[in-house]
Amino acid sequence: MAAFGIPVAAMILAAPLAHAQTDIEDHCKAQGGTYTQSQVSAHFGQDAQLQETCTIGNKSTTWTNGVQGPTYGG
Repeated sequence: MAAFGIPVAAMILAAPLAHAQTDIEDHCKAQGGTYTQSQVSAHFGQDAQLQETCTIGNKSTTWTNGVQGPTYGG
């Protein structure tokens, strides 16, 4: 049974997560920006963090779990 558990866990971790539209995405698209989102986990078993990026022109801003981080470019 343990041999079955590992492949199943790997499939679950690799499955795409449902895309939830956020206020950041709405604002970015309203400004004509390109929006991307991903969920990342630093270590196996840790809760995933939502990483969002909005690029408008040559300026990109990143948010982690809704908290604004650095802006690059421009």
